[in-house]
Formats: sequence, structure tokens, C-alpha cells
Amino acid sequence: MAQQPAAPAKPRVLLLGSQGLGRGDDGLGLTILHNFLKSLVTNPLRPDKIVCWNAGVKLLAADSPVIGALQDLEGVGVEILACKTCVDHFGLQDKLRAGEVSTMPTISDLLLRSEVLTA
Repeated sequence: MAQQPAAPAKPRVLLLGSQGLGRGDDGLGLTILHNFLKSLVTNPLRPDKIVCWNAGVKLLAADSPVIGALQDLEGVGVEILACKTCVDHFGLQDKLRAGEVSTMPTISDLLLRSEVLTA
């Protein structure tokens, strides 16, 4: 009997909904997130896409301490999406320096079809 081809792997999506990792000290959370994002640049298991929503969209702004790491991830092929509702809510329309603004139907479809990693 012929073996069935393996199903294509689901895309790996990292979901960022805040400006740090963990709970407790916000400064430490931001440092941990920065180190995590920098480590993904050279990791072959890095996500295919990153979705930023809620306060996570602030990470994509020019004054974000992690903008360099996010731009580096884009440079190695990671697609970054920012929730349009969230970008509008925080008034960041002209301040994003990484990622593309995307609608919730696009984001929800992506999340439902992917392996989602939350941070």
C-alpha cells in the first residue's frame, strides 16, 4: 500500500498581546521579551508570522525598545501583522516601523489555521 504524503505543517504564529513577557515587574517583562525576540532571529524554529494586538501593537512603534529585533525578524522572513482596531485605538497609524496593519477577519482566519504560540 502506498504511503500517504504528510500533511503540510501548519504555519507557526506567535501572538503578542502586551509589551512584555510574564507578570510582575513590567521592566523585566520587556527585557525578557526583547531577549526572546532577538533569540528568534537565529533560531530555525522561529515563527512564520507574528500577530500583535491590544497593547502588543505598541511594540511596532518607532519608540519601542524592541523595534530593532522585530525589524530583524522581518529581515529573515517573519511576517508581522498588527491589529487595525488596536492600531487605531492607540493612535499609531503613522508611527509603526515594522509590520503590516491587518483586519480581524484576516487575523482570525490565520489563527484558526495555524499553530498559535502565545507570549
